Amino acid sequence: MQSVLAKCLRGVQSQLRQGQCTNTLRCQRYTNDSASAVPIIGAVIKELIEDSDPSSTARKLGRRRRCRLGSSCESSEDTAKWRTQKRHTLATWFEPKYREAAHKHILIREFMDVMRRFGSLDRTADPDAVLIPADDEPGRANSLVDTAWTHYAKIRSHEDASSLLSQIPLVAIRILVYELTFLRGSAEYRRRFERVVQIFDDCASVDRPITSPLLFGMYLRALNKLGRYQQAISEAVAYGSSVGSESESVLSVNIIRQIIEAYFGGGRPDKALEVFYRVRDSPEYRDSITPHVYVSAISGAMRAKHLANAELYAIVEDLLSLLEKPSYPDASRTGLLNELMNVANKTGNHAFLFHVFERAVDRGFSINHATFGVLLHCSCAEETDARVVYRVYRSIITHPSTYANMTHHIFAIFINCFVRRHRIDHALSVLHDLRLHPTACLTVQHLSLVFRYYAESGMAAQALELLHTTVDTDKLALPWTMCVDIVKAVGRGGDLTWALETVADAAEFSSDESSRVRYDALLTALVKFGLAGDTARMLETFFTLHESYPKDILPFVAVLMQSHHIAKLHSQDLARGPTTHIETPAARTSEAQHSDFVDQLNVVADLLLAASATMSIPQNMYNMAISVFAILRDHTSTQRVYDHMTQTEAMEPTARTFNVLLQSFVRGLDLAAATDVLKDIRARGIPLNRVAANALIHGYLGANQPQNAIEVYAHLVDRPIPLLAAATFQDFVVSAPIDTYTFAMLVSGLVDAGLLKEAVIVFEDAFTILPFVPRQLLETLVGKLEERSLFDFAQLCIKRYTKRVEDSQPAHLRIEEGLDVALPEAAPARLPLSYFGYLLDRKAKDD
Repeated sequence: MQSVLAKCLRGVQSQLRQGQCTNTLRCQRYTNDSASAVPIIGAVIKELIEDSDPSSTARKLGRRRRCRLGSSCESSEDTAKWRTQKRHTLATWFEPKYREAAHKHILIREFMDVMRRFGSLDRTADPDAVLIPADDEPGRANSLVDTAWTHYAKIRSHEDASSLLSQIPLVAIRILVYELTFLRGSAEYRRRFERVVQIFDDCASVDRPITSPLLFGMYLRALNKLGRYQQAISEAVAYGSSVGSESESVLSVNIIRQIIEAYFGGGRPDKALEVFYRVRDSPEYRDSITPHVYVSAISGAMRAKHLANAELYAIVEDLLSLLEKPSYPDASRTGLLNELMNVANKTGNHAFLFHVFERAVDRGFSINHATFGVLLHCSCAEETDARVVYRVYRSIITHPSTYANMTHHIFAIFINCFVRRHRIDHALSVLHDLRLHPTACLTVQHLSLVFRYYAESGMAAQALELLHTTVDTDKLALPWTMCVDIVKAVGRGGDLTWALETVADAAEFSSDESSRVRYDALLTALVKFGLAGDTARMLETFFTLHESYPKDILPFVAVLMQSHHIAKLHSQDLARGPTTHIETPAARTSEAQHSDFVDQLNVVADLLLAASATMSIPQNMYNMAISVFAILRDHTSTQRVYDHMTQTEAMEPTARTFNVLLQSFVRGLDLAAATDVLKDIRARGIPLNRVAANALIHGYLGANQPQNAIEVYAHLVDRPIPLLAAATFQDFVVSAPIDTYTFAMLVSGLVDAGLLKEAVIVFEDAFTILPFVPRQLLETLVGKLEERSLFDFAQLCIKRYTKRVEDSQPAHLRIEEGLDVALPEAAPARLPLSYFGYLLDRKAKDD
């Protein structure tokens, strides 16, 4: 063993001969009669250190006791039992030393009293019960450790500290180091390692070096955690040179592991791997090397990017073969697997992560939800190939131990992952496995992205097939959004010819098949007729479909969506005027046909309100009906649906309801009704959304009502009106997102209306509200002024605002220095609006 250490550390020893050690005292302390220190350890060390036994619990030391994603924490029950047993063992050996301290200094006695309490920290009434109360123990242990350190700090700060420190029994020191190292749930994670290092420094200063391999491994771990890698290597060299021949267990595997960690941390991955390979191939360590050494080598090599994946795979195979031994519990295997996967995920080595997972699952290793957390985090990365993710998924499904840990949340993540990568076949395979799982339940959330994918791709047949499976087999009620996606999928991919032929030939099928096929055909015909603007056949198809399936909500969704489309086309046709030559379905609809359409649509509304007594109607459907009637300027029906929603169904109108009303009235050119809705919104304190506000401003400006447009803008930014009364107002409280389009539309409309002062004030507000003022907004203002032949005003705006607009640009949009760009000379400071007086005041200009 001594020869192995010499080979591993020969390079460091030569470096130390040439340079200066960071701590000469500690490097020399093992040569001051270290042999006499070995007997002091006695039977306690023999009890605690069993490095030659691979099943010993001593090798579990040196591991962080905080469970995190990908951590190597074992089960809480095994950990609690092991910690309790070790505390009782130390307490047994502590009692004789405690009685000897009865006549020592008062500070020593107080310190010993506190240390004695660790032995009874987790005792219960049953002497055979050694489990720690999970909720109470961590807090009590942390408090007791803090108390012990406080008493120890009093000793080391005493004027006779050297004498007092030499009187502290080494067993008490061991207990304190042990508790500091494994202090669970500590908010001062770094400080506890600093205290461990301080204890070793104190022992060295009084010529009592701690030579226990177990405690020395803890000391090296503390140095590594503090980032003192060179010092850890120096300490290991000094320790191995001085005491290497005194005890066979000095060079424990835990010490070797910390040496590897120190080399990796110090930027010498070549030396770390040299130590690892020599230890792995050494006959002396063949039976004592632990999986943690392998994990340290693999993790360090991945972080340093020193080995290719092929070399890492070879080490992983050795590690998995070692973990297959029955001496390692399932919790240890899972913890080490999670640790490797977490490091691979952080370093971006997804190929290694999937390989390790698949190899571990193939060997029958168990996994937990932390394993799934790391795996799914990596699977959702955009750069991960869908084929690799699916192969890993199949590995999970085909092994009983991993399949049992699947939950509906994990299934949902896999489904969404495959849909986003356009592998709908893999997503459907996951859905099939989810339906067969004994505990995980299928919900509508699992289907949302699938239906959305069908809608975007126009896959009508697949959407309808999944609809029937969900409703008939899974017994799930589809929400509003999925119904909308189904209608969109049918509209983009449905075949009207097939639908009409199928409706005529439906009697040839069996009853169940005929029902489904006829339903699909009628729904497809309804949607296609609506897109073609054939209102009569659309409504006729709806009534037929509703008569056959009176408790189905999807026909209502389809007819309302298509009616909304037809109403918008009709309002656009009215806005164009009688001279339009654009061929649209609405343009080909006569006034009589439109009136009949509105009447039939009221019948649909009656059926919808009547159906609400037997089935749940979502509020979005009421909002859609309100929007349709508002666009058609049918105020009676709009009010009727609104009253039913708020009074009969007791649904509170939301911001979406009012925003739908506003947009619909503006599209229907009914600005008087839109103004009434705006008053209700302001009275209720409901915020406007950006789309509704822009639509309202655009409608007012188009109807030559600029003052109403200004009122909407003032409501959005909580600005006093009239604008000229507070031209420099800056305390904006924006109640809705204001974008550049809002300012461009308002500035342009105000200039067209001749309200130049108000236009300039709104443009000034953009510097306060927007994150930066785009150059295009200034171009809009200047261009509109020039269209009205206000060239002097336009030039003055260029001089005043060009420099401010450039200064407001983010760094990546600014003009690079050194480019020859002619910028107009900026006016001094920020000119007040009175500077524009002779331009804004037409009488003064005429004089």
